[in-house]
Amino acid sequence: MTRRHPSVGAVRGALADQPTMSMFCTYQQPDLIELFGAERMVRLPIAENTMLGMAVGMALLGRRVLVSIARAAFLFTAFDQLVNEATKWRYMSDGQFTVPVVVRGLTQGSEQLGAQHEHAAHGLLSQIPGLVVAVPGSPNAAAGLLRTALVHPDPVVVLESPRLYAADWSSLPEPEPTDAALPFGVAGRARPGRDLTLVGIGNTVATCLRAAAVLDRDGLHAQVVDLRTAAPLDLDGVTAMVRDAGGQVILVDEAPAGVSVMSALGLHLVRAGAVAPHRLDLLAGAPVPAPVSPPLSAALLPDQEHVVSAARRGAAR
Repeated sequence: MTRRHPSVGAVRGALADQPTMSMFCTYQQPDLIELFGAERMVRLPIAENTMLGMAVGMALLGRRVLVSIARAAFLFTAFDQLVNEATKWRYMSDGQFTVPVVVRGLTQGSEQLGAQHEHAAHGLLSQIPGLVVAVPGSPNAAAGLLRTALVHPDPVVVLESPRLYAADWSSLPEPEPTDAALPFGVAGRARPGRDLTLVGIGNTVATCLRAAAVLDRDGLHAQVVDLRTAAPLDLDGVTAMVRDAGGQVILVDEAPAGVSVMSALGLHLVRAGAVAPHRLDLLAGAPVPAPVSPPLSAALLPDQEHVVSAARRGAAR
């Protein structure tokens, strides 16, 4: 029997615990309609700007809304509602209003859907004041961050990779022991190690775990850190974990370096004295649209071989 993804339980639990919570989506979910009713499980046309605008209005009246969009890329059509409405009401009302809206969408992950469907948007979204940006790096992390998002008083975007729902995760150790709620702004140690540190976010957590397994055979024991959230960013927590391991630090992100949260993290690590500049590497995605061609995609994103090569070069320095 196929194991149910842990995030399913997170959503069902929130709907059961919060009778006034609603869910907007562009597709039918018969199981949720049967459990919670069509008046709460609302199917809407493919119009993300309208979906998010309706959700903000309901949230201002005290209703929590989970907005499930098929792809995170489609959130760009709703930027006015996200940037100028959802994230501004607490500030503009001096705390009289909150907007408990959660937006959930898929990012990119070996589906080859092309430039208009695949985005590593967490770096861009992390620049919006008042927005929490959760980027789970494992199936249990997806559930744990969703649980926290669905009780949070402010807007949250949860960016999930399609790879979290793929069978190849069964070949990796699950970094989170359970699917319990995970706090925002607290990075997790996905793998212990004493020689160097690999830091990932979203898809690159699995990349770092696979690279660490290869490096073990070289006698290099790499610690792997999962950022979990792009905003808030756990600068102090990661710094402490880097100091524990010492040695080289490799930051790995599919977002381009210019908008990567890893750039800010790397600067902080150097300023804090946790790593010397020559011992720090940033592996980031190329600043180009996502191609449909698998070989082109592979050439544009950091993978296991890139991480292993960077670690070996660092060890030889």
